[in-house]
Amino acid sequence: MPSAPVDLVAVDRGQLREATHQGHLVVVDAAGRLEAALGDPDRPTYYRSSAKPLQALAMLRAGVVERFGLSAEQVAIMCASHNGQPRHVEVVRGLLAAAGITEDALQCGAHWPYYEPAAEEARRAMAAPIAVFNNCSGKHAGMLAGSLVLNAPLEGYLAPDHPVQARIRAVVEELSGCPPSSIRYGVDGCSVPNPGLPLRAIARSLAALAATEDPRARTIVEAMTAHPHLVGGTGRFDTRLMEVAGGRLLAKGGAAGLHCTVELRTGRALTVKLESGDGTWIHSAVVAALGQLGWLESDEMEQLAGFGRPVLTNHRKIKVGEARPIFSL
Repeated sequence: MPSAPVDLVAVDRGQLREATHQGHLVVVDAAGRLEAALGDPDRPTYYRSSAKPLQALAMLRAGVVERFGLSAEQVAIMCASHNGQPRHVEVVRGLLAAAGITEDALQCGAHWPYYEPAAEEARRAMAAPIAVFNNCSGKHAGMLAGSLVLNAPLEGYLAPDHPVQARIRAVVEELSGCPPSSIRYGVDGCSVPNPGLPLRAIARSLAALAATEDPRARTIVEAMTAHPHLVGGTGRFDTRLMEVAGGRLLAKGGAAGLHCTVELRTGRALTVKLESGDGTWIHSAVVAALGQLGWLESDEMEQLAGFGRPVLTNHRKIKVGEARPIFSL
């Protein structure tokens, strides 16, 4: 019988506990063996954007780097949930140009940049957002480049039976250790098929990404840790965590309260999932877990305090409460 979720993050306002966010946490070693767990380690969970390094690996294995001479920055943007800042847009456009693909081939949909100064500038320049602003546009650009290498049509690259998606499924099955019959699929926010599998299997797949001898996987890990700004951007947790850790940690969050971190020196992986699906509070749980595991030093924890114990303010910028972790591993 599945284990119940546990209390992970408390949100206190004044003298009352206003909310408690429950969830699940797993730690696996480099071989994917379970080392620690809170809640249900087999909780069925969609990767959402935490799948991006695996999706990128499938495209690197197809040969996109060699075919189009892609840079480490362009590999990093394939793994990104970026802010849509000017540098992010520039790198996505560079990837498309290297492959000779036009922006209208992107099928990720359009939204304004997440980074408000960039969004304000864009709104002054145009009436509606464009696809390259989409936080997933780098991933989609990589999939389009993969389609060309595989001699597959650009149209329909999101279809489950397209060669690009077949390559991605193979990578997920290989690194997670899950047979196809145990993986469920939904559609992500950017319209890509997204795999759902037990939380511990997600952790195992990210640990395997870091541990494999495949040089394409090393290229992805090195690109993300060398260019953390491209993975997220200004004010984003994944970017700041990788900056503070100085390349020791690989971080990739997903929507609906999921986050994955790999400690690259040992190959151990942590995944955390909030049952509320509210990603606002996931960073508090992740920072606490990383500290308890010894993956972050005390001074690094302090640098991440804004994520670990976020302050609640009202519309007058007055502090009215805070969120804090309430669990022990």
